[in-house]
Amino acid sequence: MKSQAQGSEGGALSEEERLQLLAKAGKRNRLFMLALAGVLGSLMLVSVGLNIYGVFSASEEPRIAALEKQLEELEQRLAVQQAALNNQETLLVSQQDSKLAGLFERTENPDSIAEVSKVLQAQERDYQQVMQGLKAGMRDLANMLPGSRSWLAYYEEAIDRAQINSRQRSEDIQAWSDKAQQPIPPAKPPGTAVDPG
Repeated sequence: MKSQAQGSEGGALSEEERLQLLAKAGKRNRLFMLALAGVLGSLMLVSVGLNIYGVFSASEEPRIAALEKQLEELEQRLAVQQAALNNQETLLVSQQDSKLAGLFERTENPDSIAEVSKVLQAQERDYQQVMQGLKAGMRDLANMLPGSRSWLAYYEEAIDRAQINSRQRSEDIQAWSDKAQQPIPPAKPPGTAVDPG
């Protein structure tokens, strides 16, 4: 209670507090469902016990027909209760999903992502220029030294791989920046029903 009061006074709750609240709500709902299942199970056991007692204490044919009728009614009630329980579980899951989606909304500022992206892309361009200069310098060195063509091919291959990786990183950074600039779709409010058909 104290943390909830502090959270409401100080603004929004932290993610840890929200997760704790969700965990408590989930535990409470599971206990409610278990208690409901226990009550239904005990009612069925009492009904079956009374039916068995009735079978042994009276004539068999009318009692058997009555028991079969009661069994059918109990099966129907059980099916209704099972459907209600399934609906409750589905509703609980959808509510928890919507609450978690609200907790983990994107918190990055698209403008700051764009700035970081520009810096990272500039670093990648500089890296590629350095690698290109290194490659040219090694080519010049190989032309000055006799018999150095074999190691030049080895180093050129390694530099080419590093340049390809740098270009790929630059493309990934640009994709990240573009994705951050896209608008966030609005979250569904809790308790919205899913259209079955």
